[in-house]
Amino acid sequence: MSLLRQFQRHPAPDFSAYRRFIVAGRHVGWVRPALMERLRRFAHCFEADRETLRLHPGLAEPPARSAALAEVVEALRNEGLVPGWRGELYPVTTDFFAEPLLAIERASAPLFGTLAFGINVNGYVGRGWGMKVWVARRAPSKAVDPDMLDLLVGGGQPLGLGIEENLRKECWEEAGIPAELALAARPTGIITLLQERAEGLRVDLQFNFDLELDADFRPVNQDGEVAGFECLPVSDLLHLLRSTDEFMYDSAIVNLDFLVRQGFIGPDDPEYLPLVAGIRPPLPYASAGDTT
Repeated sequence: MSLLRQFQRHPAPDFSAYRRFIVAGRHVGWVRPALMERLRRFAHCFEADRETLRLHPGLAEPPARSAALAEVVEALRNEGLVPGWRGELYPVTTDFFAEPLLAIERASAPLFGTLAFGINVNGYVGRGWGMKVWVARRAPSKAVDPDMLDLLVGGGQPLGLGIEENLRKECWEEAGIPAELALAARPTGIITLLQERAEGLRVDLQFNFDLELDADFRPVNQDGEVAGFECLPVSDLLHLLRSTDEFMYDSAIVNLDFLVRQGFIGPDDPEYLPLVAGIRPPLPYASAGDTT
């Protein structure tokens, strides 16, 4: 079967079904019309017309914006509209290196279609077709994609942490990888994701790392979010991606990118070009001068 089937799990969103979310003149998100109607009652926080939801211009500074939106998100949570509450803040920005316009609860990012950042680590043993790749099985208690296959390490990028600091944290929490080994992980690029979910539009930019491990390495989960680990031959990884939906969606895309950059899928493969294009779709935000 085709590796391209993974992209068919979440076809490209129809943006005519969404309205732009604007903060301080910047297009930072997408909301569904039904949510926009619910938000009209928060007149101190939003202005809305038929096509656009704007954070109130009177909220001129990031702390005020964050506090106002926190009240709104808490109200939506009480109405059952924010599943999987995390108690963790994400920055609202379309530029990772820019000062965030505000911060929001992680679980509410899809409601507002804001860009979320994350990190991924492909841990592997050996080279060539003798390579094996470590994968995790998510715990059944996970709010998102319980029991599905995952990467050795993957996690969101919360407000206030640098990439290296978060890499160390996630490596230890998810697989018991000590800091000195985690820092041997090699940055390899990014993936981007557009994923329609029940609660809204998930948009991600995730930083990828490769970590070569010794044959005697054994991961040990520290935070209770992993049910177990398995070290798969790369041929088995390819088979799973071709024929099943066992991997959570973003992990499947990261694994496709891993297989491309490790040379297991090359330019002579008819699927090579569409795979490479599908791994990094453009982020769906207007430029600063085009928010009307």
